[in-house]
Amino acid sequence: MKRKHKLLIAAISSSLVIVLTVFMTIYFLFLHHYVGRKVVNNWSKEDAFNINKVKTLEKKKDKDFVILNFADIQLCDIDDMFKKEVIHKEMTHLVNKVKPDLITLTGDQTWSNENFISLTSIISWLDEYKIPYAPTFGNHDWGNKPNSAVAGINFSCDLYENGKYSLFSRGPTNIGTLGNYVINIKEDGKIIKSLYLLNNGTVDTFTQGQLEWLSWSLNGLKNANNNVYTSGMIFMHKPIPEFYSAYKAYLLNPTIAVDTPYVNWSLSGVYGHELFDLAKSGGVTDIIAAHQHGNSFTFNYEDIRLTSALKTGETVSFYEDENVYLNGASVFRITSENVLIEREFVARGEYKM
Repeated sequence: MKRKHKLLIAAISSSLVIVLTVFMTIYFLFLHHYVGRKVVNNWSKEDAFNINKVKTLEKKKDKDFVILNFADIQLCDIDDMFKKEVIHKEMTHLVNKVKPDLITLTGDQTWSNENFISLTSIISWLDEYKIPYAPTFGNHDWGNKPNSAVAGINFSCDLYENGKYSLFSRGPTNIGTLGNYVINIKEDGKIIKSLYLLNNGTVDTFTQGQLEWLSWSLNGLKNANNNVYTSGMIFMHKPIPEFYSAYKAYLLNPTIAVDTPYVNWSLSGVYGHELFDLAKSGGVTDIIAAHQHGNSFTFNYEDIRLTSALKTGETVSFYEDENVYLNGASVFRITSENVLIEREFVARGEYKM
């Protein structure tokens, strides 16, 4: 009798341990909110610009510097539980094919509130490639509502900043958004491209602080570059109004298209024209935006090339066509004189498990 009693207690105890383990696992992966460090990095337009604080990558002479851009990967811990390795294989295929010197990510790496496993997985994949990478944020990276995700704003910044090959910086913390920073690409000691990673994913228009910080950065680099604006590229999530203006101009004059354009989704995004005017006057040659999964194009518009980045991965796709599958990545080949823009398409279902 005593032995049966002990076995019963042992069985109940084991069951309680299993239930508690399952509950704690579910809680910390899907319910708990990771807040992260609340860093204070206040910026003022009166601050002196220090070019030595700008992260720099070197372009080898007589060799293109290649940027591979992933857009709208949009992984969710629950909905995409069984798609994770499919996306991993697709990204690995693109990295191995393109052999980039830098990987950029233009937002919505994750979506929905359950993003802890997805975000940590994507960062581990990027680190395994042993290639520098530079992410910015989209409108879904922090949850269905602002900062409602398991991995919140500051915690996401912590994860990115701790990535072994990450160039991410949360940047100034008093300009309205986090994740605004600059990367310079040099050849023979000269800056040939300045990359501006801007977070416009969670705002309807660029904040005044962002615009002032960008102006300060553009002019700071100009002063450090013999009073000449460095040639710049802006990477962000939501398109600005000029993307729609460029599309209307294309309908009247198709020659402004750099490639075969696919426009199948709304071109609305962030409102306000200040960003485009500021970029145009500050030496920026290219603006790259994501957000709209059914679009893929590059238009020449008022001396700036506007590129709608090709969506990466088969999750949350709003585009279906039996002839064209808008899935893959965008490629930017920086030569000593120019930037060449390419697309790497992935066939539908090519990496299904």
